[in-house]
Amino acid sequence: MGNEFSQMVRDVQVPAGHLAIFWLGQAGFVFKTPTGLVIYTDPYLSNCVHRRLKNERYGFKRIMPTLIEAEEVEADHIVCTHSHPDHFDYDAIPVLARKNSIHFTAAPDCRPEFEKLKVPAEKYTIIEKGQTLDYQDFKLTGIYADHGDLAPLALGILLQVGEIRIWQVGDTAYRPDQWQDVFLNGVDVLIPPINGAYGNLDSIQAARLAQATRARIVIPCHFWMFAEHGGDPAQFMEACKVYAPGTRPLLMSQGEMNMVGP
Repeated sequence: MGNEFSQMVRDVQVPAGHLAIFWLGQAGFVFKTPTGLVIYTDPYLSNCVHRRLKNERYGFKRIMPTLIEAEEVEADHIVCTHSHPDHFDYDAIPVLARKNSIHFTAAPDCRPEFEKLKVPAEKYTIIEKGQTLDYQDFKLTGIYADHGDLAPLALGILLQVGEIRIWQVGDTAYRPDQWQDVFLNGVDVLIPPINGAYGNLDSIQAARLAQATRARIVIPCHFWMFAEHGGDPAQFMEACKVYAPGTRPLLMSQGEMNMVGP
């Protein structure tokens, strides 16, 4: 399956002014730009969460299959919104870091994790809240996230490709007072968590956020990877009808591609 997915990403031709979006599962997405650049965000490719916790009698075994192995990833850039292993995959990162083509951008709490894994400093850039990094034909901006004591340095990421603005909200509680600048400028695609556990947005909060950002499309994530995480996409679809009637909710299956245009 991984080779098939890699081939699909490789083969898709993205028209000027558009952006291709693929869902990996959990909070992981792949974006391909018109110039052919491939960006992975929060890819969870292994079963390292379960491996790291099983001796502590926790569950967190993945129940969605791995779409692609780390060895099969063909990417130019990988973004990690914080250091939790379902966003910063401790088993996959060392494999990905050995690929010459890949550069990482990550939240501040990922720096010590890169160091533990002996990832060379030139392979990654740490992004701060409010900072914008310009990478060729796309920009990344660090957006406030409140993941509480679980990850106090967690971020959301605003990805801009041409005129298309995508906010991957990351793991966060509902903090509209901190996002007024994003609301002012709006986004084309909103990608919020909907699981409502461990401090994350629930379905209603995610729908309200879609309305506040005037998003054209909202793609829910962070559900169905672990039984313990929860998340109900059907409930989210209903919430969008009530709280964000002007936004199109888009449920994606693993490996599905959608093309976003002007």
